[in-house]
Amino acid sequence: MNIVLQKLKNKKEVIMSTSDRFSCYTFGEARTGIGQHIEFSCPTEPKSLREQIKEFIKNNIRNIDIPSTGRVNVSHGSYGRYTRYKIKQHKYAGGGCSGSGGYIEVLEVKNPPDGRWGIVINEFSNRKGSIFTEWETIKQACAVFSKYWTSSINVKETFPKLTGFKRRVVCGALTPWFYAIGEEQLIGDYTFPEGLQDDPVYRFGRKFVVSDDKNIPVIKTCMGTRFIENESHSRFIYWDDGSVSNGFTCTPRPVEENEMWVMEAVQQFRQLLDGRSTEFSINFTDSNKFVGKLVKSKPRTQCAEGKYFVKASLKGGKSKEGWLNFSPTAQALDVVQYVTQESAKNKIVVERIEIKESKVTKGGKKWAGVFFNSSF
Repeated sequence: MNIVLQKLKNKKEVIMSTSDRFSCYTFGEARTGIGQHIEFSCPTEPKSLREQIKEFIKNNIRNIDIPSTGRVNVSHGSYGRYTRYKIKQHKYAGGGCSGSGGYIEVLEVKNPPDGRWGIVINEFSNRKGSIFTEWETIKQACAVFSKYWTSSINVKETFPKLTGFKRRVVCGALTPWFYAIGEEQLIGDYTFPEGLQDDPVYRFGRKFVVSDDKNIPVIKTCMGTRFIENESHSRFIYWDDGSVSNGFTCTPRPVEENEMWVMEAVQQFRQLLDGRSTEFSINFTDSNKFVGKLVKSKPRTQCAEGKYFVKASLKGGKSKEGWLNFSPTAQALDVVQYVTQESAKNKIVVERIEIKESKVTKGGKKWAGVFFNSSF
């Protein structure tokens, strides 16, 4: 009898242990060996577990039979929009006249897959397509909606300055990931568009030189094409930034091998904007060289990310010294600003700051950059 009770006790402990392990979980999406799209949830730790499960499903499972399935319809005024995710619409407003209407909504995605963020303010208009912004909490998102949805502010400039803002994504003609249905595949922030047809030139993932509205050449990545049979037989090309080109009124061309330096230049410039570097150079094929460099207008102050040994003379004759970790931000562009501001929080007035030693972090920020929000 005691043996039976002990076995039951051990079994109960195993069940409780397993239950506890799944109390904190994350969502993921995967495809089986024959391409069937499925969703799953698993423990958050270890972090590599989700990728291991995806790889296991791909290599070991042919398909999974689901007894019943369905779509969630998120209401948009007089009509709805389908999604395969569990979404709660906290706020909604729509309006506009025929041909230029749209809506704005606050959504909470209950099961965002593969690390995607589930709290968004989603905007849609017939003219600009879809744009969504991510927010730390649903309370912050609702507050922003209530205050700004009727105003005529410049959202692109105003939202990044608000508390809780994470990032802004312009989808344009592409569908945001949270409105994916059925077995549609997610590509970054977008849903791979339905009905895209194969094209011998404009293939998915291929890079092209495209002229923008001001006839300036820009390199974009093709997401696919769609043919529309009408009097002019239109062919629309979808790009990774959400824009669309009519293949019969413009002729984007593939990026040539000797033009790949343009991609390298853009990448290096982005690193400079992020504060990872202060200068870069690109060698042209005709032996010319382009040099981009950040030039400071004020005397040089140590502002690179790293560890600093600082001595601060305080008001009243006292002084403090020690090591501190520093990374440039919009609020503190250099070490002096950082020490002054941190001291002010404790009502300490710093009269003089001396940097005695520094250990700059390899690969760290060299200046604050223009993208102050760490979510970019």
